[in-house]
Amino acid sequence: MFADSENVDGNVPVATYKEGLPYRRRDSGKGNGFPRDRKIRNLNKKIYQSLPLLAHPNGMIRNLNKKNYQSFHQFPHPNGMQVTDGKHPSEQLSAYNRLLRAGRLTECVELLEDMERNSLLDMNKVYHAKFFEKCKSQKAVNEAFRYTKLIPNPTLSTFNMLMSVCGSSQDSEGAFQVLRLVQEARFKVDCKLYTTLISTCAKSGKVDLMFEVFHEMVNAGVEPNVHTYGALIDGCARAGQVAKAFGAYGIMRSKNVKPDRVVFNALITACGQSGAVDRAFDVLAEMGAETQPIDPDHITIGALIRACANAGQVDRAQEVYEMIHQYNIKGTPEVYTIAVNCCSGDWGFACRVYDDMTRKGVVPDEMFLSVLIDAAGHAGKLDAAFEILENARDQGINIGIVSYSSLMGACSKAKNWQKALDLYEDLKSMKMRQTVSTVNALITALCDGDQLQKAMEVLSDMKGLGLSPNCITYSILLVASEKKDDLDAGLMLLSQAKRDRISLNLVMCRCIIGMCLRGFVKACTLGEPVVSFDSGRPQVDNKWTSVALMVYRDAMVAGVMPTMEVLSQVLGCLHLPYDVSLQDKLIENLGVSADISRCSNLYSLIDGFGEYDPRAFSVVEEAASLGIVPCVSLKSIPVVVDVRNLQIHTAEVYLLTVLKGLKHRLAAGAKLPNVTILLPLEKTQLLSPKGGDKTINLAGRVSQAVAALLRRLGLQYQGNESYGKIRINGLVLRRWFQPKLHVSPFMGKPGDWSSSQSRLGKGITHQQRDIRTGNLSSE
Repeated sequence: MFADSENVDGNVPVATYKEGLPYRRRDSGKGNGFPRDRKIRNLNKKIYQSLPLLAHPNGMIRNLNKKNYQSFHQFPHPNGMQVTDGKHPSEQLSAYNRLLRAGRLTECVELLEDMERNSLLDMNKVYHAKFFEKCKSQKAVNEAFRYTKLIPNPTLSTFNMLMSVCGSSQDSEGAFQVLRLVQEARFKVDCKLYTTLISTCAKSGKVDLMFEVFHEMVNAGVEPNVHTYGALIDGCARAGQVAKAFGAYGIMRSKNVKPDRVVFNALITACGQSGAVDRAFDVLAEMGAETQPIDPDHITIGALIRACANAGQVDRAQEVYEMIHQYNIKGTPEVYTIAVNCCSGDWGFACRVYDDMTRKGVVPDEMFLSVLIDAAGHAGKLDAAFEILENARDQGINIGIVSYSSLMGACSKAKNWQKALDLYEDLKSMKMRQTVSTVNALITALCDGDQLQKAMEVLSDMKGLGLSPNCITYSILLVASEKKDDLDAGLMLLSQAKRDRISLNLVMCRCIIGMCLRGFVKACTLGEPVVSFDSGRPQVDNKWTSVALMVYRDAMVAGVMPTMEVLSQVLGCLHLPYDVSLQDKLIENLGVSADISRCSNLYSLIDGFGEYDPRAFSVVEEAASLGIVPCVSLKSIPVVVDVRNLQIHTAEVYLLTVLKGLKHRLAAGAKLPNVTILLPLEKTQLLSPKGGDKTINLAGRVSQAVAALLRRLGLQYQGNESYGKIRINGLVLRRWFQPKLHVSPFMGKPGDWSSSQSRLGKGITHQQRDIRTGNLSSE
């Protein structure tokens, strides 16, 4: 049978010349394996053409005698191609080369390992460097180690290539494993291997380990070169450790190692990480002061622009950009991207950068286009953003979803929801796979345009696009629902977020609780019932409070630390309404009789002091344990209550919680100390009659609310809230906690009576009074 030994397409021959088959070559002269006789050759051609056709796995059609083909010993290859086994190792190496070109490294190693098991592998016929380069590009550390094990006598160069793979993969553990292999092979570790190991540690962010390797290198008598110091400085730059970077630079200078541009660029990058702009320009000056001055390149310019931007010196960053023209630097899209990104608020500068780039023949990549479109969005140039994308498309530049996402963001910034929606429809018609951030930008534009219903429809479309909404998606929608004060929409979004397994965040929590507070206040204003006495004690009971507490609890379970604003909103939903009939019912519910003129003192006997639901105290105590509000020591003399940084509801409940604690201490027989309350002040300027401005202190809203609270409770205090401090005497507190009561002997302790017992007690008291006064009646 004949061999298709020279395949122009590079595929494995499906049939090969084998000994014992007809028309075997009879001479030892040069030839291609076919018989020399023309007749026989023509006959072979006829036979070959008459064979049945067989589809090759790669889609090509081959002539093949199935019977003879199946009689060969076959080697099943992972990609489905058939290769002869041990009889022809060259064909297996050809398959290996094709797999390597395709980047199928695992299959490559498996093929070589199988040849090794069959004692057919000769690694001298395999090009090692090409395999390691592929491993570097794919960060395939495991395959690189497996390949190295197949090499019978690896050289130091082999280990250097393996170390390079670990470095590109930022695999420091693998790099140290290579070092151990070198030591086990009794090789002397050279400068290149140590430098690559240091670079690997640098890329992994292990600065201390990097310097340990450096010191081990010096102690081993290996002289570091400029690349070694460059790796050290680069590692320090990545970690933002400027001092260590210049320390390594100082060591290099002391060893008379001449720095190159890479070292200077690394130093400037290190300065830029920490915003040390002046020091970065000192390095630039030092480049020019070298015996042979080193001109900056595009990497130098990019690092300097970043350094200026990190320090907030935008004007200086634009001046640095002009060095591109000064030194006639063409550069790459990256440096122009850095320039536009660092000065995104200046649309004129961004256009100039784009013009320079075009004039120098630098083709913009997608990242540059994305940044340029974003700059247009920040400047409110929405039409220019669309024009940029259209021009890029006309120039044949590959436009991906990154650029379209920036364009959608520009629509969002411009608050043009109609263009954003049109762009969204265009992306769907192009069948371009969108990202969650792109759809979030669309939802933001719709919500800013008061199109909540359309935004909800886009949310429904997301799953059809194969996207899963995230917490940002729901946060945007909940902010919009709060803006419209649509609690029903907010609760529906919250329920859907739970189904999508999205944890509550602070924004979502604040929006829902804020709407609940507004609904609760409105209900109180309209006189709707929000308080229940079903349990015998007053308790705030309504849908707004219930939802607020539920969301607050869910947020705490999700690990969200509530802010002072959220805490105050929750407490606001637990506030009892300012209603005279409710206050009378609270006192009546106690079942006691007292002097009506001093009935406000009875609030000390009510749970929550007649101001808040008792659950408010638990909320504040939990907040104090989390450090949201400060803790108060009830053993200090005087007790200091600082409400200067609290909001109104929090300040009120905070003070009432302290009073509750003092009440328990009094019941335990402790002496009550004085209480000092620190209040916030607001300063204002008044025009003095004598001329000039005069600064005076005014009581703020929190100070006024705390003072009003004490007056409602009938608790006397000394001082004035406009001074920022008031004081409550300990004796006054004791009397306030123990008001004079007229209680029937048939009754229990105050606070334990039900409403029916209260009415019964009052009836007996009235009968006794009537008997004493002789006012007898049959009624």
